[in-house]
Amino acid sequence: METRSYFSEIHQVIIRQLEGAQSEITTAVAWFTDRDLFEVLCRKAGAGIKVAIALVDDDINQGRGKLNFQRLIDLGGRVIFLPPGSRDEPLMHHKFCVIDRGIVITGSYNWTRKARSNDENVIVATEADADFVLPFLDAFDNLAERATGGAPPVVDADAVRRRLELIRNLVMLGEQDDIGTHLHKLRPAAEVLELGRVLAALDAGEYRTAIEQIDAYLRRATALVAKDVADITRLRFALRLLEIHVEALSDEKAEIERRLTTFSRRYDDLLGDLLQRLFKARAEQARLRAKTRPDQQERAAAEAAADEAEEAYQSYSEHHEQLQQAEPVPALDDEDERDLKALYRRACHLCHPDKVSADRKEAAHNVFVELQAAYKRNDLARVREIHDTLQAGGIPGTRSGTLTEADALRAAIAEMEHTVATLLAELKDLQASEGARLMDAAGTGEAAWQQFFERQREILKAQLAAINSEMQAVVGASAGAP
Repeated sequence: METRSYFSEIHQVIIRQLEGAQSEITTAVAWFTDRDLFEVLCRKAGAGIKVAIALVDDDINQGRGKLNFQRLIDLGGRVIFLPPGSRDEPLMHHKFCVIDRGIVITGSYNWTRKARSNDENVIVATEADADFVLPFLDAFDNLAERATGGAPPVVDADAVRRRLELIRNLVMLGEQDDIGTHLHKLRPAAEVLELGRVLAALDAGEYRTAIEQIDAYLRRATALVAKDVADITRLRFALRLLEIHVEALSDEKAEIERRLTTFSRRYDDLLGDLLQRLFKARAEQARLRAKTRPDQQERAAAEAAADEAEEAYQSYSEHHEQLQQAEPVPALDDEDERDLKALYRRACHLCHPDKVSADRKEAAHNVFVELQAAYKRNDLARVREIHDTLQAGGIPGTRSGTLTEADALRAAIAEMEHTVATLLAELKDLQASEGARLMDAAGTGEAAWQQFFERQREILKAQLAAINSEMQAVVGASAGAP
C-alpha cells in the first residue's frame, strides 16, 4: 500500500481517482455540493459502476441549490441521508471514499464548492489490502443501518460474564456438547467486548486455550455502560482514521527529508567547491567596494555589507566541510528506491510511536528513530533489517485495536488529533522551504537533478567570472590612479 497527502487542488485529485473506478464507489461525507464530483458519480453510475453515498440530511444537502440526488438514484446509485444528530454527538463523524475496494480517500475535505478554498487535506491510499479497506466499508454499512432506524446492539456485559462462567464450567465438566447454544448468544458481543480469541478457541475445540482466555477476560473489568459499548466501534474507527493520518503524514515528511538530504549531498558534491569560491569572491568584492567609497557614511554601510558577505562565506565553508566529511549517501536505482520506500512504510506501520499503547511507546520510539535515520541516508540494508525484525517479533498492538474503554479511546483520539495537527504544520513548512522549492525545480530523480546541477554550474561560473572581472577592473583603476 502507498499513501500520499494532498493540500491543494483536492477536488481534481478526487476526480482523477473517481474517473479510474472500475466496479464500485462507496462514499461517506457530511456535505456534498460539488457539481464536478457529482457529475463524475453520475457518469460512473450510468456506466454500471456501483455508486453509494451517505451524507447528512440538512439544508446544505437538501435546501435551495442542492444537487439533484434523485438523478443519481435514477441512474442506479444509492443515496443515504443521515439524521444530523446534535452538535456534541453528530451522526456523521467520518469523510472517506472507497474505490474498487483498493483505493481509500480520507481526510478533512468535504465534497463542497466551499471546501476548494478552505485549508483542507486528503490522504489517498492506493493498492490497499482488505484489512485496510474493510473497516471503511463496515463503517459505511453501520451508517446505512443507523439511517434506516437500526442501531448497534446494546451489550449486557454482566450477562456476557455470566455466560462465559457457565461455558467455563461446562468445559471443566467435560460437557462440551452443551456449549453450542451459549456460543451462538455470545457472537453478537464478540467485536464490542473483544471475545474473538475466546470464540475461536472454542470453535476449534482448543478448550485449554479457551479456559485461559475466559479466565483472562473475567479478570478484566467488563462493566461497560450501555452508551460506551455502543460507541466503542465508532471510537475505534475514529482512532484508526487518525492513525492512518499520522502514518501517512509521517511517511511523506520522512520522504521529503530523505530526498532533501540526498539532493543537498549531490548539490554539494558537484557545486560545493564552486559555491565556496563564489562566496569568497563576493566577500572580497564587497570589501574592495568598501575601500573605494569616498564618503564615510557610504564606506561604513559598505563595510557592514562586506562583513555580512564574509560571514556568509564562513558559514557556507563550514557547511560544505561538514557535508564532505559526512558518510556518503548511496545512489539507488529505481528498483532499490521502490524497495526502500515500501520497506520503510511497512516498518513504520509496525513501530510508529504515536500508534502503539503506552507500555510499548518507548521501545517503539527507539526503533522508529533508528528507522528514520537509516531511511534518510538511503541505507536499504538497514531498513530491510529493521523491517524484518519487526515483522518477526515486532511491536504490534496499535491503540485502536487494544484499547477497550470508551474514555481511554477518547483520550487517545484527542492526543492523536494534536499529533495530526502538528505533523500537518511541519509538513507544510517543509514543503514551502527554500530547499524543497529548489529540489522541486530540479525535477524528480537523480538524472533530472544532474541536468539541473550542470545548468547551475554554468550560471555560477558566469557569476564568479563577472565578480572577478569587476574586481580586476577596480584594482587596475586604483593602480593607474595618480
